[in-house]
Amino acid sequence: MKRLIVSLIGHPASGKTSAAKHLEEKYGFKIFTFSNAIREYAAKNNIELKRRADYAHTHTRMLNEHGWDYTLRLALEQDADRLCIDDVRSPRFAEVLRAAGSIDIAFDCPSAIRFAHVSGKNADSAKYPDTQAAFLENEQEDNAVVIGSGLEFDTDNVMQSAPYRIDASGSLDNTYQQLDTIIAKLTN
Repeated sequence: MKRLIVSLIGHPASGKTSAAKHLEEKYGFKIFTFSNAIREYAAKNNIELKRRADYAHTHTRMLNEHGWDYTLRLALEQDADRLCIDDVRSPRFAEVLRAAGSIDIAFDCPSAIRFAHVSGKNADSAKYPDTQAAFLENEQEDNAVVIGSGLEFDTDNVMQSAPYRIDASGSLDNTYQQLDTIIAKLTN
């Protein structure tokens, strides 16, 4: 079986992580998330993660210590015939992943709906503040961070070049149906 790698791209709370879990449960994909790698590193190095930008700054530190492509190597070294990489936001990261055969799937979802996805659901308060204004401010602060030379976050740019798009503004079931259609195309 040829290895299948998909990269999920979208703004925070657009449904990427739920979609990744769907891919894991229904199709046996192994999930790699940059956030989990960052949390692991932060725990080992006693770094507190309070805001989305803290994740980006910690990611920068990781890359400075281990090389600009460190988390990409962690992702691509996963032992799996089906790999889902959750939350690709750097155009350079996306380019490297595409060169390795990854297929991009972009999740379109307006900010008001994304905020509703996490509002009042005991979401990770470091990543998802409790007001829509703070949610958007946190997102803008996060997008302003450059994690390394040429490694700026530019979710919109990465999404524009994705060959597959999902309208994630509806129900999760609708998102999963769209995802299933894409996976059927990729596996036939």
